[in-house]
Amino acid sequence: MKVKVKVPATSANLGPGFDVAGLALTLYNTFTFEIIESGLNITGCPKQFCNEENMTYQAFVAGAKACGLEFSGLSIECGGDVPYTRGLGSSSTCIVAGLVGAFAFKDQGEDRQTILELATQIEGHPDNVAPAIFGGLTVSVMTDKVTTLNIPVKHDYRFVTLIPPFTLSTEKSRSVLPQQLSRADAIANVSHLALMVASLINGHDEGLKIGFGDRLHQPYRGKLIPGFEEIMAILGKDKDVLGCYLSGAGPTIMALIKAEDTKGVVRIKEELGHLLDGWQVEKLELDMRGYTCDYE
Repeated sequence: MKVKVKVPATSANLGPGFDVAGLALTLYNTFTFEIIESGLNITGCPKQFCNEENMTYQAFVAGAKACGLEFSGLSIECGGDVPYTRGLGSSSTCIVAGLVGAFAFKDQGEDRQTILELATQIEGHPDNVAPAIFGGLTVSVMTDKVTTLNIPVKHDYRFVTLIPPFTLSTEKSRSVLPQQLSRADAIANVSHLALMVASLINGHDEGLKIGFGDRLHQPYRGKLIPGFEEIMAILGKDKDVLGCYLSGAGPTIMALIKAEDTKGVVRIKEELGHLLDGWQVEKLELDMRGYTCDYE
């Protein structure tokens, strides 16, 4: 028997929602697991990841321990379109897939809360793994457990995803963050996050440009991304761009437009011009399902 897990890309932080808010997108990685007699066989990913240090394999091992699955060998076939270390949750797809794969062999592949708890332990924070598990837009709080809620989004939006031709590791992007935040900056982030969530729920598009504003991580991480401030300034002047933010730890930049703005991608490309040389531009939608799991 084989287990096939499909996991959506995720975009986290959403401006002021640092380590709290995230959403799932219609871009996917797929992983097929098969228990074999012995050894480890990983295909479909760069050679340097085809070993026991592979994140998907490590998550599978953690999941197997948690659900009582015994195995002596494993085959993992990887595939998909989520770019690595670009701020679109590639690591989360690996972690979630590994856990789900192990749980599925014990017919527990829909135990999403337990998978969320384990995924958060591995990832360190829930903002990327939660939407990969539950789909849609999520907010999460960590106490003695992880509490995640889906936020209903009133309008039909599209996410213009600007993916640069270079990577930015989460470790490096976290290293530039301040250890302390002023009271004014803390209040600004709390108020912006509240306004952003309320605007999405109520369809108050006018509040989104303000709501996506951030003082905690984007001003610092933006300095690591060539052209970031100029790109954000141009997007901010486009009246049909409802908001823009740095996706996850970066370097991908996200612009929010309405579904009926059918020329939005072309317009944004023209406005940004040479700043997008070598960049990949995708128009994505919210994925409302989270991961899916099938047997072959």
